Amino acid sequence: MLLKKYVNPQYYENLRRFKYSGQNLSILYNWFLGDMAQWVVDQLPKTVAPNLITIAGFCNLLTAFALIFILNPMFDQDLPQWASLYIAWSIFVYQTLDNADGKQARRTKQSTALGMLMDHGSDCTATWIAGLLYINAFKITFTPFNMLTAIGVSFLGFYFGVYCQQHTGVFQLGVINGVDEGLPTLQFFFVVTAIMSSQFWLNEIQLTNSFSIQYNTVLLALTISGCIVTIIQFCYPVFKKMNWNILTILKSLSLPITLMITFISLTYLSPTNILSKWFHIYVLTIGLQWSKMINLWQLAIITKENFSQFSFTWAMTLGSIMLNLISQFYTHDGLCYIDEVKLIFALLVFSFLSYLHCVTSIVYQLCDILDIYAFSIKYPQ
Repeated sequence: MLLKKYVNPQYYENLRRFKYSGQNLSILYNWFLGDMAQWVVDQLPKTVAPNLITIAGFCNLLTAFALIFILNPMFDQDLPQWASLYIAWSIFVYQTLDNADGKQARRTKQSTALGMLMDHGSDCTATWIAGLLYINAFKITFTPFNMLTAIGVSFLGFYFGVYCQQHTGVFQLGVINGVDEGLPTLQFFFVVTAIMSSQFWLNEIQLTNSFSIQYNTVLLALTISGCIVTIIQFCYPVFKKMNWNILTILKSLSLPITLMITFISLTYLSPTNILSKWFHIYVLTIGLQWSKMINLWQLAIITKENFSQFSFTWAMTLGSIMLNLISQFYTHDGLCYIDEVKLIFALLVFSFLSYLHCVTSIVYQLCDILDIYAFSIKYPQ
C-alpha cells in the first residue's frame, strides 16, 4: 500500500475520544446563516453523511475556481458578468453547506474527528481559493503591496483560527469574523461585479484635486481591515497565554514567517519579476502545500501528537524556490539557474500530488481506525 500512516498506534484512542469544541459568536450566523443551514438540513434525509455535505459544498466552490482558469487563465482579462454571478452563487452554496454539515452530524449522531478534519481542511483551502477569485474579479493588479496583502489575507486568517484552537482548545469565531460576515460581503461584491462588470472597480473616487482612489483599492482596504480584526480576535488569547513573550510568539509562528519570507523574496529578488505574471500559479502551488500542513496540524490537535511546522514537502517547495532565487547571483547572465516558470509548474505538479496523497492517506487511515465510511453512514442511529 502506497498510502502513508500519519497517526501512530499509541494515539488511536485520542482519535476515538476526540470531541470538537467550537464557538461561533457571529451576529449574522446567529441571526440568519445558522437558521438557513438548519433549514437545508431539515430537508435532507438522515441517510446523508455529513462529510458528503462538506465535500459537495467544496466541490461546488472548485467549479468556480476551475471556471476562472478556463475563462481567464492568465488573470489579465475581464470575467464575463455571468461568471461573477456564478461565483457569488458558488460561495453562497459553499458557505451554506459548510454550516450545514456540522448540524447534520449532530442530527445523525455522526460527529467524528474525520468530520472536523474534512470540514476545516476544506475551509483552509477555500480561503486562498476565494482570494484568487477576489483578485480576478475585482481587477486587483499584481503590485508588490497587493500581492503581499493577498497572501496575508488568503493564508493567515484561517491559520490563526487553528493557531488559537491549538493553544486554547477552542475554535472560536468572533462577533464579526471573516467567515460569517466576510463571505456574504464578498458575495455582495461579486453580485455588483455581475451587474456592473469588472471595469466598475477601476472607477475612481476623487478625494482632493490631486488625489483619487480606485474602488478596488477601497475594497482592498476594507478586506485588510476585516482580516486584521479577525486575526486580533484569534491572537489575543494566545499571546496573553504566552505572557506576550516575543521569542515564544515568533517561534510559534514559524510556518507563516517562512511563507511570507518566500513571497517577499520572490517579489523583490526575482530577476524576471515572475510574480507580475504568474502570481496566481505560485499561490496555487504553495497553497496546496499550505493546506497539507494545516491538515496535518489539525490532525495533531485531534490526536494530541507533537506537530512540527515543517515537513519535507513544505521545505522542498519553498527551499527550491529560494535556492533558485539565490542561484541568480552565481550565473553569468544574472538569471536563475532553473527557468522560474518551468520550476513553478514542476512544483505545482509536485504540490498537487503531495496534497492528494496526504488527504487520501489521512481519510483512509481515519476511516479504518474509527470504523466508519467517509461519505456514507456505516452505522445509522
